[in-house]
Amino acid sequence: MKKITLSLIVFVCIFSNAKALETIENDTTVYFKNKTIQIEDSIGQMKVKVLGLDGEEYKPVYEGVFSDGKSFEKWTVMEEIGIQLPFMTKSKSKRKYTMEPHWAGIGWGFANIADQQYNFNNINGVSLKSESSNEFFFNLIEKILPVYKNNLGITTGLGFNWRNYYFDSNQYFAELNGVTVVQDAPTGTVYEYSRLRTHYITIPLLLEWQPTFGASQKFFISAGVIGGINTLASQKLKYKDQNDNTIRKTVGKGLNIAPVTLDFQGQIGYGSWNIYAKYSPFSIFQSQKGPEIRSVSVGAMLNF
Repeated sequence: MKKITLSLIVFVCIFSNAKALETIENDTTVYFKNKTIQIEDSIGQMKVKVLGLDGEEYKPVYEGVFSDGKSFEKWTVMEEIGIQLPFMTKSKSKRKYTMEPHWAGIGWGFANIADQQYNFNNINGVSLKSESSNEFFFNLIEKILPVYKNNLGITTGLGFNWRNYYFDSNQYFAELNGVTVVQDAPTGTVYEYSRLRTHYITIPLLLEWQPTFGASQKFFISAGVIGGINTLASQKLKYKDQNDNTIRKTVGKGLNIAPVTLDFQGQIGYGSWNIYAKYSPFSIFQSQKGPEIRSVSVGAMLNF
């Protein structure tokens, strides 16, 4: 900038010869198109001031001090008087991406089942306790890729999901001849609970929108899909035997749970908190190897 400023001074001085400008020793004052340019040149230092005529009063526009390779520059009323000088033009820096993803964290929600027509519970002979069935997830890794300024981005990461489905009736899942079916409890046995638990490693692909309100960018909405890889499934029962002893028994593992799953998720939040809803378009069980039931869930999440 110093080179540009000095070039302007040289130009003004040359132009001043044609305009009969006033020169006093090493200090120069130039009057040019309702602007005053003052140059003070001393040993090792040069000062430049530009004043513009605003009505009947001159107001400071620019001031620069150059000394020993160092410089100090400031301008004040450039926009007010509409002056357009090259060395006063501020460069526009590109907007930095500062988006924060909203995947990593812990969450809890109510879990249930649905069919293709979005009917909930009591699907294909499976009835759940809605107040007891739940999901818990713990997301560890997250990354966001801004695709439009710092307001729209694509989020991905890695997490873990546990789901517990509690039967509302005195029944349980069992695998017979390679097919998972719903079985009634043996005569005389009443289950305190009958629970199917599944565990997944999850990978999201979410489109996240973070609008800017003033200086705040805490509000966000995201939607997309979450892929899941099943790593564990088991059916556990709790009941009392004829001697009134409490029995906890795992009666099945695997149970033909689909090895991979997919959930549609919608999410809305502010700051570190959000609420979400999920729906899977695919059955929990493998095709033709278990009841056609699909998982749904709603809940809340705390982001790290």
